[in-house]
Parts: sequence; structure tokens; C-alpha cells
Amino acid sequence: MGEISVGVYHSRALQLANAMELCHDGMSAYASAVALLAVHSAISYNDAVLIKLTGQRSRSQDHGRAVVEIRKACKNRNIRTDGIRHLDKLVGAKTDVAYGDREVDEQTVNVLYLAAGRFQAWAEHLLENERGSAWQR
Repeated sequence: MGEISVGVYHSRALQLANAMELCHDGMSAYASAVALLAVHSAISYNDAVLIKLTGQRSRSQDHGRAVVEIRKACKNRNIRTDGIRHLDKLVGAKTDVAYGDREVDEQTVNVLYLAAGRFQAWAEHLLENERGSAWQR
């Protein structure tokens, strides 16, 4: 998987993040959509970053495993891992948001929305400046 795959997953992540922003503007009507888009944009960003760092994305159906993989890839390249905590929060909420029996409340939506934005900023910076000094320990 080469540079073109990074672009595919990066483009997908951007589209999902942009859709999340649009839905967030009408949050009361689209609360579940905002939450799901937050989670899925982060998963796509994670795939793009993993491809950039390792040449492949996570193949596991367990997205928690992808968190472990990106943390390991960053540590192997001495890249700061502080943004990964936001991904971990989003992945941890995926099952409840996607398959839970209750409506997603506004507080949860806001927490996931902020986490997605923070992970997006971390991933975007990394995708642009993989070896930039700000990302080195």
C-alpha cells in the first residue's frame, strides 16, 4: 500500500469529518450522526496514519487493536503519541454509539466531537510533517 492508499484514507477521513461538521450545525436533529461520524472519521485518519508510518493499515476488526498498532508505530519512529488518547476515547465509544439501545445524549456527542477534532488535528499534522520536530520526543 503506497502513497495512493494514504490519499484514499485521508480523503475519506476528511469527508467524514466535514460531514460531522455539517451535522453538528444542526446537532439536535443529527446527534447520532455526529457521534458516528466522529468515530468513523477518526478510524479513517488512523488508517491513513498507519499506512504513512508502516505501509499498511490495521486489518483487525477490533479497532482497539488499531489504537495499539498506531501507538507502537509512533513509538518506533519517536513520534509523540499524545493525540492517540482521543482516538482511544472514540474507539471506546463506537459500539455504544453504533449499536446501543439508548439515544446518544448531547454531552456524549460534544465529547466525541471534540475528541474527533483533536485527533484530526494531530493526524493532519502528522500526515503533513511526519518527521517534523514538533512531533519528535
